Amino acid sequence: MQSSPCLLDEHIREALKRILEEQDSTAAIIDEMPLLRGRGRADLAFVNGRLCGFEIKSEADSLIRLGSQAPNYEAVFEFNTVVAAHKHLRLAKERLPRTWGIVEAGLKDGKTILRWHRHATRNHNLSNAALVRILWKNECLSILRKRGVHVCSNAPIVAVWALLESMNTRQLCDGVREALKRRHAKSAVQQTLYGDSHTTVAIE
Repeated sequence: MQSSPCLLDEHIREALKRILEEQDSTAAIIDEMPLLRGRGRADLAFVNGRLCGFEIKSEADSLIRLGSQAPNYEAVFEFNTVVAAHKHLRLAKERLPRTWGIVEAGLKDGKTILRWHRHATRNHNLSNAALVRILWKNECLSILRKRGVHVCSNAPIVAVWALLESMNTRQLCDGVREALKRRHAKSAVQQTLYGDSHTTVAIE
């Protein structure tokens, strides 16, 4: 399997999505998910029984920013994986913690092929503060109300975040997964009804 300058981000992304959809057709697969209120971004998020983040590095990319990107992923995702062209594999192995999965992307007979070098293991660096900041305000309130904590809808968002941050991290992850799946399902329905011109509005 050989990498090539023709192997672009979109080729890797499409191949990765196909594999993930085959593994679990009920999961939410989210492109370019903002992290830390926009200070970071996950190339692809896979959400169902676990929160999984995927960073894509095509032949045209470099790994200069990988060191700063990794902590953003580790603050939010239970499992993290880099999907990279062959030329990036050595540096990826050197720079990423052993918990990260590493997948090689290459071309074979004109098709994008992904090969796992190692599978991701559970990340223990999750941050409650980072987790709550990927949620919309109405999603935060819903999680709190399910736990019997009733907060006024006009309460300041920082006060709502503070209540969520005190939760057990595993329980918070459960709430985040449910919220993201519900958001993704609503977005899919809206796109079907209204087409690409419809915009989903984030409620802060």
